[in-house]
Amino acid sequence: MKRVIRLTFLTTIWLLLIYSTYELGMWQLHRAQAMNVATAPKPDQPLIELTEVASPGMNLPISAINRIVSAEGKYSTSYLARDQKITEGNLANLDVRLLKLSTGHSVLVVRGIASAPLEVINSDVYLTGRLYPRQNVDRAFAKPGELPRIDPALVVSKENPFLYDGYIVLQSEKIGGKSSSNTSFIPTPQISQQVAGFYWQHISYVVVWWFMGLLLLIAPAFPQFRARGDKVNNSDSRRVKKKTKVGLKK
Repeated sequence: MKRVIRLTFLTTIWLLLIYSTYELGMWQLHRAQAMNVATAPKPDQPLIELTEVASPGMNLPISAINRIVSAEGKYSTSYLARDQKITEGNLANLDVRLLKLSTGHSVLVVRGIASAPLEVINSDVYLTGRLYPRQNVDRAFAKPGELPRIDPALVVSKENPFLYDGYIVLQSEKIGGKSSSNTSFIPTPQISQQVAGFYWQHISYVVVWWFMGLLLLIAPAFPQFRARGDKVNNSDSRRVKKKTKVGLKK
């Protein structure tokens, strides 16, 4: 009777472990699928003011990335950003401006492909464009007046202590109330917010959990497993025989 109870208990634990590895694998698979859905390109939302989706001096919210925003102010400083990727396989030098808003805060704006020399703009500017997160990797060696990457942290100064995180790539521009003659706009596709490593990390966990489940499933087929079971059974048999002999002696 004890042998049956023990066998039932061990079998139940074995099945529960197999089921647990399956469910843990499914959990990781669902997380990977959810990440793909969450980071897939979505239809553009309505135009909104920059000040409504971001705050100066603060990290750019994930919800603000890829938004089409508007901003109004004056260009205060011009920069050149070399070797920027504008399409697959195509690099260009970009005209980057620091737009000072009426609030006194500033934001970096990419006007488009740079011309030589950079156009001087003194009038008020109203623009719309897509909001991107700051670049973290240098694209080129920067000379004075140039940016190795488009990152507001590089242009923070006493005159501009609080900048908006990220930068705007122009889609339209009005200078002095008139449409700009700027024809150097660059494509503004949505960027993927997915961190590829995280997706494959979830997939690797799926493989690990299901492989462990497979090992548990086939474990009884291994001689070592059967030998251990036989050893336990033989030990139980010896105990029963010993008790029987003791009973007979009495």
